[in-house]
Amino acid sequence: MATRAANVQAIETALGEPWSTIRARLEAAGGTSASHKELAEALGPQFDGIVDRHEWWVQGAVVAYEQEIGRRVPGQRADGTFDVAVSRTLTGDRDEVIAGFAELIDDRPPQGLSPDAGVELTDRPRRSRTQKRSFWRAGLEDGTRFEAAAEAKPADRTLLVLTVSRLPDVAAVEEWRAHLKDLIGQVSPIDSDRPA
Repeated sequence: MATRAANVQAIETALGEPWSTIRARLEAAGGTSASHKELAEALGPQFDGIVDRHEWWVQGAVVAYEQEIGRRVPGQRADGTFDVAVSRTLTGDRDEVIAGFAELIDDRPPQGLSPDAGVELTDRPRRSRTQKRSFWRAGLEDGTRFEAAAEAKPADRTLLVLTVSRLPDVAAVEEWRAHLKDLIGQVSPIDSDRPA
């Protein structure tokens, strides 16, 4: 089923062309017979040096085109799977927020991360940190991936985003969305000065 992407106006603004012109460029690059990668590789150089972050906007244009021609539905990745994310802003340092999330998950049985409590972790959760974000990541035995990402915001606040990727269908997205909203509502930052 074909769907007009919701972000077409933003793509037009960023690339500086009407959607009809962008669509014509994609059709000329192979249209429905070309893969996502082939379309992006053909469109990308046409905006290189002209548009800031052109690679990102070209990817968005290709996804919008694929939705329009019925190749994928909104939220669907090129491999056919889906992602879902929820976010919440909390008071506290980003590392304290990730520690609070980890403690919440550690208090559950091994299969307690999934909505139906029937899918176990395939590996030990990993924590990492970049200059901008703190992460908690784990794989589940059904092939889905779970990520908690915390990014510092002004005034001692942190944006926490919980994302599950590689979901098989829209029904799984909605089931996980409800579960993630419940989980994120239970997260409380852990003060790093708190005695162990």
